[in-house]
Parts: sequence; C-alpha cells; structure tokens
Amino acid sequence: MSSLLATAPLLLRRRGALADLLPVIAFAAATAITATVLGGAAAFVGRMPATDPPTTPEGSVMSSLALCAVVASVLLLPSAIGLGGSAARLSLARREQDLATMRLVGATGGQVGATAVLDVAAQALLGAVAGLLAHLAAAPTLTRLDFGVTPFTTADLLMPAWAYALLAIALVLIAAGSAAVSLTGVVLSPLGVARNSRVVRMSVLRVVLWVVVVLGFLGFAQVGGMLLGQVADGMLVIAILVAFIAAIVAGLNVVGPFVVWVVAMLCARLAPTPSLLVGARRLAADPRAGWRAVSGITFALVIAGFLTTFATFPASSSAEDTMLMTALSTGGLLTLGIAAVLAAVGTGVAQTARVIDQAPTLRAQHIAGAEVGQLHRARLAEIAVPVLLSTVLATGTALLVLGAMFGSQSSNVEGVVQYLLSVLCAYALLIAAVLVASPLVRRYAHRGP
Repeated sequence: MSSLLATAPLLLRRRGALADLLPVIAFAAATAITATVLGGAAAFVGRMPATDPPTTPEGSVMSSLALCAVVASVLLLPSAIGLGGSAARLSLARREQDLATMRLVGATGGQVGATAVLDVAAQALLGAVAGLLAHLAAAPTLTRLDFGVTPFTTADLLMPAWAYALLAIALVLIAAGSAAVSLTGVVLSPLGVARNSRVVRMSVLRVVLWVVVVLGFLGFAQVGGMLLGQVADGMLVIAILVAFIAAIVAGLNVVGPFVVWVVAMLCARLAPTPSLLVGARRLAADPRAGWRAVSGITFALVIAGFLTTFATFPASSSAEDTMLMTALSTGGLLTLGIAAVLAAVGTGVAQTARVIDQAPTLRAQHIAGAEVGQLHRARLAEIAVPVLLSTVLATGTALLVLGAMFGSQSSNVEGVVQYLLSVLCAYALLIAAVLVASPLVRRYAHRGP
C-alpha cells in the first residue's frame, strides 16, 4: 500500500498545463455562478415585506419578484452544478491511462478509486476557491443593475461566510461523487480502457420519460388551476408549474444524448462527404459528450424563448407595474447572460477537451493523408449535428411552455425578433468557443500530444 501511494503521483502525472487547467476553469465557473445566483435570490427573498398587506409599492411587488428570482435559480443551478460534474468527469478522463496502469501493476479497485477521487477533489477545491473569489469581485458590479426597486448593496448580494464554506464543500463532494461513478470502466476493465473500447447503449426510455413529463405539464396547465383552486391558493399552482418547467428543461439533458445518437447513426450511414462521416461516427461513439458540448447553448436558447414573453405584456403607468416590468426585463437579461457564460465555459472546455482526447487520432489521420483542413471540417461536422438538434429541442420546448401558459399572447413580431437575435448571439458564442481549440488541431496533427 505504501509503495502504491508513493508511485501514485508519478502515475497520475500531469498531461500538460492546458489539460489540467480546463477542469479547474469549469469548477471555478460553476462555483462563481452558483454563488451569484443564490446570493441574488436571497437578496430578493430578504426584501419581502414583513407586513400584510404591504405598505409601499415596492413591497407589493417584492413577493412576485422573489418568486421570479427563485424560478431563475431553479433554471440556472442545475446547469451550473452539472458543469461541475462534467468537470469531474473531464478531470478523470485525463487520467484513464494512468489509472489503468495502476490496476495492471497490482493496485486494487479501492486504491485506484481513492487516488483518482482525491485527485479530482483537489482540482475541485482549487476551482471552488477561484470561483468564490470571482463571485466576490463581481458582486459590486451587479449592484449597478436596475431592477426598478431600491438598488441592492454589495452586502445584499453576498451570503454568510458559512454558506460559502458549505458551497465549496458541496461542490467538492459532487465532483468526488461524479468521479467515483465514472471509475467503473477503469476498475472493471483496464484493458478496455487501454483499447478505448466502450459499448454505447441509449435507451428509448429517455424519450418516454421526457414525453410523460411534457404531457403532465400540458395537462396541469389546462386543468390544474381549476382542480386545486378549491383546496389551495395560487402560490401552490405556480410552484407546481415551476417544478414542471424545471423538469422539462432538465429533461433536455436526458433526451438530448438519445436524439444525438440516433441522428448520428443515420448521418454515418448517409454521409455524402468523408468529413461528415468521421464526425458522425465520433458522435455515435460518444453521444453524451457530443450533447454536453451544446447543452449550455440549449439552455441559453430556452431562456431566450422565455424572454420573448416580456415583449407581450402591455405597458402600464402604475408604479407597481413599472417596477415589475423593469425587474422582469433586467432579471431576464441577467439570467440569459449567466446562461450564456455557462454555455461559453461548458462548450469551450468540452471542445478543447475533445481535441486533447483525439490527439493520437488526429496525428494518425494526418499521417494517413488527411489534410488539416479536413480534420477541421470533421470537427465542425461533429459539433454541427448537436447544434442543430439543440436548436430544434430548445425552440420547441420554449414554444411549448409559452403556448401552454400564455396561449396566443406569447407570440408577436417583437418577441420573434428578440428570440432570433438571441439565437444568433448563442451561435456566435458557440462558434467562438469551438474556434478556441482550432490551433490545437494543427498542433496535434503535426506533432501529436
């Protein structure tokens, strides 16, 4: 045991500054965004009036604004936390060959697991500290946002010290848990890891479960208010609707990989060009990774669809309605901005990691005669299929939710233009994230890892 621990640092050698920096960046972004979202929601909840009925116009709308802040948190936090889990899997992927070597030289599954989990936990802790510092630095800037109410102070947007400690511990535990789950292939089959052989299985149950949630939401949106109106207040109905919406949005990450897998297999069979063939086969071999690369963009497009509802509400001259509309507009744009940051970090990290993973393949393909331009086109084809599918799923989800809740009022020219602009911005963000890793393709094609 002692000799194993002594050689573990050598086996878990660092693969390069960039490969080690990617998980830390993802952990930092997940921590910073989670802390900012929780701090903002707590600021609105803390301003809810203590008296009933409220005595000021601000107090009369603060309950609604607090509910909207909670809804935004429910929508944002799963993606932020999921980014942390993806960072853990990314960190572990950098070590698969080394962990398999430990198994082959005599380490037990428990020893390999403990070494890998501690390595991931250390990166998560480093990222958490960096993320908390970024959150503290950004808090004064957020106080300048106009929510139509009394401006928040920096102290309003910060959480207690114990909450930050708890958040950092929670992130490290989530990272360690994700790493432990991802260790199955290494522990059970080091030879399989060395050969990079995995059998991809996607169950249609993913689609069935998501459809059931969607049908439940549609049914409740139509008759839920009438059924519960006799025994509960409106807040319960709203809470259930929010839970359904959160489940539908989160379910995109469940149904997305299955759709990518099916379409990738079809594209591989019907591909008219070698670049599309290579990209489709890569997606079919790992549809989960392909979907993770665009999951952040998908969420940003859903948020953009929700934002189109703000343009449908008629203007009002009352102080309460003016405050409410200002807060909804600013809060919606802030939510979209945070989602865009999540998308940028998630897509950039995932794409760069995939290029690093494919370094030996890129080198072998270049030696076999493939030009660097063809390698670029294959990588773009690999990302183009999930992007198109995510656009369809995101647009359909947004239209579904808005149509069920607002009916024909949820569509007008202004709203459509705003949504299209948001889609274009999301695409520009995705292209920029993909291009970040482009220099690595040429580097690995010519020199290898």
